[in-house]
Amino acid sequence: MVVGGVFLGVWLGKDRIIGLFVEEVNHYLRTPVRVSKIDLSLLDQFPRVSITLRDVVVSGSLPQDTVPLARARKLYFAFDVWDMVAGHYRVRTVSLVDGQVQVRLDAQGKPNYDVIKTGDEASEAGDEGDDKPFAFALENIRVRRVAVEYADLGRRQRITTQVPDLRATLSLANNQVAIQATGTTQVKAIRLDQDEYVRDKQLKLNTRMVVDRARRVLTIRPSELQIGPAAYGVAGTVDYSGATSLDLRFDGHHTDVQSVVALLPPRMAQRFSVYRSRGEVYFRGSVRGLMTSHHDPRVEVNFGCRDAAFYHARYAEGAEHVFLTGSFDNGSEHSFRTSTLTLAQARGTLQGRPFSGDLRYQNFTDPSIRVKLQADLDVGRLLRFYPVAAVRGGSGQAKLAFEFAGNLRQFRAQPAAAAVQSAGELTLQNVRLQVRDIAQPFSNLNGTFRLQHNDVTVPLLTGQLGRSDFQVKGLGKNALGWLLVRGQPLVAKADFTSSLLDFDQLLRVHTPAAGTRRGRKTVVQASPYEFTVSPTLSLDLNTRVRRVRFRRFRGHDLRGIIRVHNQVVSSPNLGIAAITGSATVRGYVDARQPKLLKVSTTVGCSQLPLDSLFYVFEDFGQKFITARHLRGSLTASAESDIYLDRQLTPLTDRLEAEIRATVRNGELNNFQPLQKLSMIASREKLRHLRFAELTNNFYIQSRTVYLPEMEVRSNVRAASVLRVTGTHTFDQVMDYHISIPLLPGLLRRSSGAPVGPSLLLAIQGTEDDFRVSYDRARVQANRANAAAASRPLQNAAANRPAGPLAPAPTNPTEPRKLFEVKKPEKKTTQPQTGEYFNF
Repeated sequence: MVVGGVFLGVWLGKDRIIGLFVEEVNHYLRTPVRVSKIDLSLLDQFPRVSITLRDVVVSGSLPQDTVPLARARKLYFAFDVWDMVAGHYRVRTVSLVDGQVQVRLDAQGKPNYDVIKTGDEASEAGDEGDDKPFAFALENIRVRRVAVEYADLGRRQRITTQVPDLRATLSLANNQVAIQATGTTQVKAIRLDQDEYVRDKQLKLNTRMVVDRARRVLTIRPSELQIGPAAYGVAGTVDYSGATSLDLRFDGHHTDVQSVVALLPPRMAQRFSVYRSRGEVYFRGSVRGLMTSHHDPRVEVNFGCRDAAFYHARYAEGAEHVFLTGSFDNGSEHSFRTSTLTLAQARGTLQGRPFSGDLRYQNFTDPSIRVKLQADLDVGRLLRFYPVAAVRGGSGQAKLAFEFAGNLRQFRAQPAAAAVQSAGELTLQNVRLQVRDIAQPFSNLNGTFRLQHNDVTVPLLTGQLGRSDFQVKGLGKNALGWLLVRGQPLVAKADFTSSLLDFDQLLRVHTPAAGTRRGRKTVVQASPYEFTVSPTLSLDLNTRVRRVRFRRFRGHDLRGIIRVHNQVVSSPNLGIAAITGSATVRGYVDARQPKLLKVSTTVGCSQLPLDSLFYVFEDFGQKFITARHLRGSLTASAESDIYLDRQLTPLTDRLEAEIRATVRNGELNNFQPLQKLSMIASREKLRHLRFAELTNNFYIQSRTVYLPEMEVRSNVRAASVLRVTGTHTFDQVMDYHISIPLLPGLLRRSSGAPVGPSLLLAIQGTEDDFRVSYDRARVQANRANAAAASRPLQNAAANRPAGPLAPAPTNPTEPRKLFEVKKPEKKTTQPQTGEYFNF
């Protein structure tokens, strides 16, 4: 009956209670609050009576700030029934449900949450004392399903959280508010500048705080934040009477690598998220000083581990028995410029092999570093523990001793001239490496690299690349800068020896399979070779190779100097023995334009068997005259400009060459076009045409081989002297002209030209479809020339043929005119029937 009477009295007096509540609240508010409805409920917070505010919007304290401080679908203020019986309405509990709170500091550090009057200001607004009919005496606060955002525009900081359920108890004594809060919070992100920390983590909160309203000091009693299995303790004070001053201490319990990495932003955490740890990992630190838009507090952190293990989650490879002590301090100016990170007395084992080291990193704005590292390593396990993107795998043993001290900015700017100290030694024992961009693995690597200042000396390095092997001795200047700083040059001089270089492998790269279908398109297989030269490499190699292999080519005893500079590979004189003869090469490969390689060479060869030469070079891409047709010994020299794309596919329309060749003891066997000359000799004799010596110059230009007129003395009596001229295109279109004396026994010479009747023939068509016919056009041309010879010579100088070599173009990508070919003019005069002979 008593309770029912109280409820009835509350219900009848609700308008008065609401009025008292509104009056009391207004004593403490500095900013407007909009509410769609205020009601008195007996059930919403049962057994307590509550004043329920619906659709609440609390304006912030920043002028011209359109973003409200808080929104809530429901806000409950509850008080006890017995207080009401005593005639005092005391709000004991506040509940916020389904809302959003946005705490902001503008660019000048002014807050938007200064909405409640405190101290003398509150006293003047309303009477103090227990005799007030309505007052706040908060004991509990509950927050459910509320999004909270904190933004400091001046410091470019933002914290976003979602609070599913948080409870807090309050007690007031002598102007001090004691708060104890427990609950869970889902942290969306803590954004500092461009990085987001603690992304999507659930925090369990257990904290005790005391707010001194008079002194405006927040004291955090030892409290704990739990993220997963890791717990982080915090204690200290926050003085907000003026500029915010911090004096906080924190530490970590039950922490490991993954719990610390989970707090880092993605760009930092991604690389280390695959690591796990066991054992004791600890840290503790403090934050002291002013925190404003222009000041940062002093931050000191000590961390380390004792007998811990760190391993890669996928491969279970890692470091064991690790001991480490470290520290971070942002220095006297509380800035990156005075910050220092140290790692001291680090030691452990990697799969039973020891390592140790020290690190000191000073001035995060213009860093200087001092590092010392010693390690005995299993290469395969090291790469599994710490993968390197450029290396797909490896094995073998390595020993490393390395020291470096100096300013990183100066080193990056000028590695060779920077005032740094560096020394070290790396020894490889039976190392195998599979490099990402090279199809064949490096294997059996044995040798030593010695670092002194910025240069590396290689006393001896041996190994294999696929089937090829090598031995290197030499010096690399600026090697450390080239290795660590992008774009730095490497100047090296070395002796290189090999028992086999297999260019079929060395030039081969990964390519998609021929005819691979992608959607509706068929991807055509590219050339299996690729040639690139680093723009930062300058190399001088004294080369000696016992055997060289490329497709059908087999060479031996390759000797000479090879130079690489500015993406141009050159040699002043490179010699090689091949096909029972020998050859010399001088020239260069210009790789400055990767899609257009230029190969400019002067080549000489001596005593090379013709049939072997044609076989090795696969009949030079034609089927008209092949290795089975030819015998003899070739001595020749050639100047050429060859252009290729980066997959070493020749660009034949740009090719130019001049070849001076002599063939001795030559034979032309089973050559089908000769069978068409059966009117001058038997097929048997024509099947084995032999000649003692043949000398001529050949020219290649515009995808055409030009053969100036030459004299061939053969073993066929009826055709003992042949004169041949013509062209042969890269599309296998032939146009040869042959002159055969009809009376070779009566042949006389006058000024080197034959005198007497000759049979003129033409071989025209393609390799698969050609014909041998009487050369009527040439007969007509010879008659016209004879008529002109009877008249006085005019303009002889104008008709002089161009020289064999023309000046090189100024643009290296344009074809160099090695020669000018004077092509025969087409005759419009039709020959008469029966004019088959030249007299």
